[in-house]
Amino acid sequence: MKKWNGYETTEVMGTKRKLPAGGYVCRIMEVEEKEYGWGSVLLLLFDIAEGEYKNFYRDQYEKQTKDKKWKGVYHLSVPKDDGTEKDERLKKAFKTFIYHIENSNEGYKWDWNKEGLRGKYFGGIFGEKQYEVDGNTGFYTTIRYTGEVKGIENAPVPK
Repeated sequence: MKKWNGYETTEVMGTKRKLPAGGYVCRIMEVEEKEYGWGSVLLLLFDIAEGEYKNFYRDQYEKQTKDKKWKGVYHLSVPKDDGTEKDERLKKAFKTFIYHIENSNEGYKWDWNKEGLRGKYFGGIFGEKQYEVDGNTGFYTTIRYTGEVKGIENAPVPK
């Protein structure tokens, strides 16, 4: 039998590295603002910045061979400032995220320049979510909440 190219580096099925639920220090890699018919969202592409799972999303991205997609994305809705109850909740969520960024990056003060978020750290609290695709189900780990970097590794894991 002829040996094929890449045999040594081919992954064994079922050995895909999975990010466990828990708290991680995250670093924002890219920031993009997307406009939709219902409003605007900041897409914050991030990666794990420290520990055993450092560069988890970069490594995952580099292993993809087609239709490459960065999986570490936090969606932050931008308030419309329209006075609605929903908008007040969005304002609280936005300001809370900025509070976490400011308290996790010494000397940083939010100045309404989204590009200034690039390279900043925040705490990410990850939990498992169930999915169903074409009748198949499983679980994946995704960011559920944000927090300050300090003490994030001891944050309670969401159910």
